[in-house]
Order: sequence, then structure tokens, then C-alpha cells
Amino acid sequence: MHHRNKKNADNYGLSRIDDEKYRAHAWRVSLRRHGKGYVKNFPDRKYGGQLRALQEARRYRNHIVCQNPPITRSEFCHIKRSNNTSGVSGVCTYAKRYERRDGSIKENWYWEASWPNDQGACVKTVFAVNNHGEEMAKQLAINARQLGLATLKGVFWRSERGSLIDYAAPNFAAPKEPLYNVA
Repeated sequence: MHHRNKKNADNYGLSRIDDEKYRAHAWRVSLRRHGKGYVKNFPDRKYGGQLRALQEARRYRNHIVCQNPPITRSEFCHIKRSNNTSGVSGVCTYAKRYERRDGSIKENWYWEASWPNDQGACVKTVFAVNNHGEEMAKQLAINARQLGLATLKGVFWRSERGSLIDYAAPNFAAPKEPLYNVA
């Protein structure tokens, strides 16, 4: 089976299936929105050729995108992962160990906040428990992350960064009839 997908906005969420063994030739729409997957094949034979199947696949994809816009980058950053132990997404505590001259080990504890900037790079800031105390260092980290996320713009795309406007027009305009029932 052969899959290929051009990396451009026209083919966002689309892939091509050409399988000679099973004589399967189709365009596939595959999107995930808010934990729900949308997958549908558009066979060339059913739609009267590869070009018409592609047009129908794009129409369906556009409908899914318009009805289910991707989450914002800020919303994505608030998702609490299963391995989170601090109770706050993007905030963790850790210790740095130092060996003293006498051979003993000293630990300095920190609370760290991290978040992405608009270019996708990770921004981090730390607050020492020794300087602020446990609760205050944690709260300072939480506040720093909230301030960092407040400036974050755009929507979350696994493949590339962009704004919803980039994908809303002109190729992602609301589809004309017939609308697809995806419920």
C-alpha cells in the first residue's frame, strides 16, 4: 500500500491511498479534534475519478475543520498530562544536587514553570525554595506560567504552527451543499 501526502494547506488532513494488490485507490481524510477521530475514504471509483474524489475529500475535510476548529495553543498547554505530579500543567519541582568539599551531598529545591513562546521555543523560569519557601516558590511558578500563556497566540497544529485564520480561508471556507453528517 502506498500513502503520500503533500505538505500544504490544500491537502491538510488528506492522504492518498494507492494499493495495487487490493485495487484500492482513494483519498483519505484523517483528522483528530478534541479527542475524537474523523476518518473517511473517498474512492476514485465511487466518485468518478481521482480528481473528483479529491474534491469531495476536501469538501468533507473543510466541513470537519469549520465545525471543529483546533484548540488554541493556550488550551493545549493547559492539558494536564497523566504523569503530572504538581497538579498544575507546566509546573514541576526538582532538586539540584551538589557535592561539597567534605564529600557530603547538598540538595537545592526549585519550582519551575515552562511554556512555549510564539515561535515554539520553550521558555522556563525557576524559583528557589531556599529563597522563597516551598509554597511561595510554587505559587510564583504558577503565576509565571499563567502570565506566559496569556501572551500565547494561534491554534495548536501537530504538523506546523499557524493561526486559525490561515486555515479558514480561502481553501477552508464553509462547504456548499451537500453538508456531511458527521454526528
